[in-house]
Amino acid sequence: MERFLTFLIPVVVGVSLGLILVVVRDWIKTPVQPLDEKTFTESMRKGQLIDVRKPAAFEQSHIKGARNFSLRAMVSKSQAKVRKDLPIYLVHQTAFKAKRAAKKLGGRGFKTVFYLNQSYPQTKTGA
Repeated sequence: MERFLTFLIPVVVGVSLGLILVVVRDWIKTPVQPLDEKTFTESMRKGQLIDVRKPAAFEQSHIKGARNFSLRAMVSKSQAKVRKDLPIYLVHQTAFKAKRAAKKLGGRGFKTVFYLNQSYPQTKTGA
């Protein structure tokens, strides 16, 4: 039993420290903030409006002034179209995917990332 405990205690401590480091790392990353539709609409012109939906969905309807990029294109090393020093406002047809994209961008050195925390605003679209 004593041998088991001498093995188990370091493992538990190591896993606990690892989890704490993951939480702290995510906490100190670039601010990723959800916005409701009203706040998003009022402030989206203060930064870069990016639609991360598939091109077909973007062509069908999008917010006027939005640019369409895949997440892969935005985080690639060769991209120069999305500035890291300006706030980014992300939209996707689901809040979950917008949040996921925002977190990835936050981890890639983008200054401030906002995302629409609800379904894509069908009433606010226009070509």
